Amino acid sequence: MGKTMKQFTDRYLTSLKPQDKKYVVREGRGFAIQVLPSGTKTFMYIFELNKQKGYLLLGNYPAMSLGDARIAYNDAYKLVKNGIDPREEKRTAIEEQSRLANEAKLQAEAAALAAEKLEKDSFDSLIADEIPEGYTPITVEQLAAVWYVKYSKENHSDRWRETILSAIKTHIIPGIGKMEISSVRHKHAVSLIEQIASKVPGSARNVMKFGRQMYKYACRQEWAEIQPFQEITASVPKIAPKTDDRHLDDDEIVKAWEEISNGPSSTEVKRALKLILVTAQRPGEVAQIHRDQIKDRWWTIPSEVAGKNEREHRVYLTDTALELIGQGKGYIFSSGRGKRGHISENTLSQAINRGYLDENVVKVVGNRKIKARKEPYFGMKPWSPHDLRRTARTNMARVGITDEVGEEVINHIKPGIVGVYNKYRYDNEKKDALLKWEALLLDILSPKPQDSKTDGE
Repeated sequence: MGKTMKQFTDRYLTSLKPQDKKYVVREGRGFAIQVLPSGTKTFMYIFELNKQKGYLLLGNYPAMSLGDARIAYNDAYKLVKNGIDPREEKRTAIEEQSRLANEAKLQAEAAALAAEKLEKDSFDSLIADEIPEGYTPITVEQLAAVWYVKYSKENHSDRWRETILSAIKTHIIPGIGKMEISSVRHKHAVSLIEQIASKVPGSARNVMKFGRQMYKYACRQEWAEIQPFQEITASVPKIAPKTDDRHLDDDEIVKAWEEISNGPSSTEVKRALKLILVTAQRPGEVAQIHRDQIKDRWWTIPSEVAGKNEREHRVYLTDTALELIGQGKGYIFSSGRGKRGHISENTLSQAINRGYLDENVVKVVGNRKIKARKEPYFGMKPWSPHDLRRTARTNMARVGITDEVGEEVINHIKPGIVGVYNKYRYDNEKKDALLKWEALLLDILSPKPQDSKTDGE
């Protein structure tokens, strides 16, 4: 049954008592409240549309406040004025809420399954077990595991893989490990390297190098379309290697060549060190030279091993270079250690750094600092295999080789707009440069008669 109209207030609504039957109290213009025998009080809108009476329940009091009820009523009243049944709108809204709730539920379930899969396919679990055939990684952490097992184990020494493993676990996984492979952008790589560089610049350089190799592998497998670890050094100058102008003078070249020849290193190491000086190529490129890369007098260094610019490079082989290479098949500088089949760049460095002339020079071995007490068989201030390459490049100026050609010999990319448009690779000029450098090197190494003094002196 109904009751007379009354202006609603909280005090009045609270005073309404249940009766044996439900009843309705109207405030006016269809705004009303229904009271059930159970004591439940419900705001409602009683309206007429298309000559038919309708009832819209707005909400229970006091869960719905009087103010909110008036807002809901006014919204429904406007719909009726425009010829729209507010009950249809409410059903649509309820259906939309239900749809959104179902979507949220499905997304939550999918996220839970993804999280479970990520936990199952963690870096540690993937490298502990065999990578499943046809496995496709989703996250950077999973990519790191696949790359470490499928690529690094085949191409890196055990010692270097220890460094890689530390970098992955210490920096890459905590930093971007949970990100999807395709979602990592240049800004994320820069941010990661910046954070590491603020504390350990050396580690930052390694992480940059490993990240670049990982994503190069991912691009080849079509798991990624971009290389986010390119051009990092320009964005994080702190990790740029310090400029080193160490090169050997003529006397040091003679001394180094003799000591390499007479030293205790293997024949492969001796020949490789000399070939760096003769060809001016990177130690890592020389270490992996393979017979398949040599055709006639040209050595083609594949892009995947062609240093940091990853650009295929052709090197003319002089008579001295061919003599050092020999007639062997497979890897020219083979090694029975590790899975690579060839000597490592580290092996070349270790061959040189067996000791120093100055006992005050301190070497870092692991976490210890020790004085170099061994008698060095290279008998000069410390130098590296890369300094042989720099020595060759420096001496090219002495035989009239232009900087433009000299930079091509050592496979440096031309800077700026020139590098974009000038794609000429200078094979004839590189051949001429290396022949002239060989002539100078052989002259430096040739025995010199002792200066004799005249009686008048």
